[in-house]
Amino acid sequence: MKNPQSAVEVFFHDYARHTDTGDVPELAACFADTFVAGNPQGAQAVRASDFALVLPKRIKYFESLGCRRTELISLEPVELDRRYVSARTRWRLTFERPGGEALPLEVESTYLVDTGVQPFRFLVYIAHQDIMEVVKERGIAPA
Repeated sequence: MKNPQSAVEVFFHDYARHTDTGDVPELAACFADTFVAGNPQGAQAVRASDFALVLPKRIKYFESLGCRRTELISLEPVELDRRYVSARTRWRLTFERPGGEALPLEVESTYLVDTGVQPFRFLVYIAHQDIMEVVKERGIAPA
């Protein structure tokens, strides 16, 4: 992603950095105390404290698959009103395959951001693909 210009871009830039480095406390702090997480199978309310407990396992799993880099490559924020911003994003995960070959994988997600609080917080996170299925389909994870 290019250099951030707006406060929302700065927020996402920081979130992307925390995602890439696996900084669980900083990642969890980006989410409201309770937020909605959605994917192709449906949606559910999630407590950020529960999310923080699951994140280390997810990070270790993706590292075990060879994920070496997570980058925010596209951000399309839309101001819904003075407080809320919807943002469609595209992420590139780079997996290292046996022999050192890099295998990029791109996924999309949408967030609803509350900009009326400091720091900003995600209220909704929607993954447009089931990442666990995608890594299986691409041969990154066992089927």
